[in-house]
Formats: sequence, structure tokens, C-alpha cells
Amino acid sequence: MNENLARRQAELVRALVDGAEPPAGFDRDALDAAAEVLRHKRGTHGRGGDQGPAGDVETRGAKLRRSLRRVLGHRPA
Repeated sequence: MNENLARRQAELVRALVDGAEPPAGFDRDALDAAAEVLRHKRGTHGRGGDQGPAGDVETRGAKLRRSLRRVLGHRPA
């Protein structure tokens, strides 16, 4: 594998998982939204699909919607 590609992939993973600075050319807001989706997915699937208390699911869903709206620059009517 190209060493430069491997380095950039590692930087991207750190940005998604640890909140590190994104690699050159990546948008911080888009990475933050993607990281939120990954955390949500990991939280849901990591417990075998058990989504926990309804309030917890609602809170995560609201945060995810806000993140996606910020990245997409769109607000519902």
C-alpha cells in the first residue's frame, strides 16, 4: 500500500474516532457529522440492537439531525 495513502487513512480514522484534526482536503463539519453517525451506529449495534431507554434514543436522534442539518446547510420548514 502506498505509504502516503496509509498515513492519510490513519489521519482520517483519528479524525472520525478521536476528533483529531482532519487530513488536508476534508471538511471538519462533514467529518463531525460522519463521526456522530458512526457513534450512533456503534452504540446501537454494539448492544445487539438494544437501543436503551427511549429518551436516550430521542436525544441521540436529535443530535444526529442537528449535525446533519448543519453539514447540509438545511433547516426543515
